[in-house]
Amino acid sequence: MHIVIDESVILRYLLNDDKVNSKRAYDAISSGNTQTYPESMARVAITLRDVYRVPRSVISSVLIMLLEDIHINDQKVVEHAIRMFGSSVLDFSDCLTLARNAMAGNPILSFNKPIMKRSMQPMVSSMPRTFE
Repeated sequence: MHIVIDESVILRYLLNDDKVNSKRAYDAISSGNTQTYPESMARVAITLRDVYRVPRSVISSVLIMLLEDIHINDQKVVEHAIRMFGSSVLDFSDCLTLARNAMAGNPILSFNKPIMKRSMQPMVSSMPRTFE
């Protein structure tokens, strides 16, 4: 059984900005026994971008590395969404939608022009078409 962590734990781990809680976050995550959800990763990405002004490319690199230490539902979807977030202007939730639909092979209907434009582009060829 994994310990479920939210964005506050992940942020303390990444930012190391709270002597007590950052250590608790480090201990939990380094145990290899933590799990989080795609929605928490989305909140981490948005907080790093909007509050801490971290560039998208840096956020993407850090979150990809973090996936090695944290169990997450739909890991392949989240990994693809993180990479897309780092190389686009889309919100993380939009990247999750695009990644989920690409893996499932579903078309997208949206009134959000950047989503529709991105959904027309070919996805990574190595990306599986089904959920794992």
